Amino acid sequence: MNIIHFLKISGMILQHKKLEFENTVKYACGLMTEECIEKSLAVEIFGVDEYYFFSSWCSEQALRMFLRSEEYQLVRSAYDAMGVLKKIEIGYNLEIKSILIRHL
Repeated sequence: MNIIHFLKISGMILQHKKLEFENTVKYACGLMTEECIEKSLAVEIFGVDEYYFFSSWCSEQALRMFLRSEEYQLVRSAYDAMGVLKKIEIGYNLEIKSILIRHL
């Protein structure tokens, strides 16, 4: 099993700033290192203007380096400049490669 470290940022983005926010996050994602396993930006379909930025990292060290990077500052400050930052979550989970189930 591998340990995958993640970062999740959520917040509300003003209606007239959505396109600028999305383009800012896309730009920052294009600059991220290969140690970033996954990165995505999602919109809450049941909420009002709620955006979630999610990234997962191959190691805790890689995540810590990202948290000190200009790319992170760009994403984080985009929430403040174009809306309201609600929450930043950092954690880890285990990646399970496969499960074998035998029926007796």
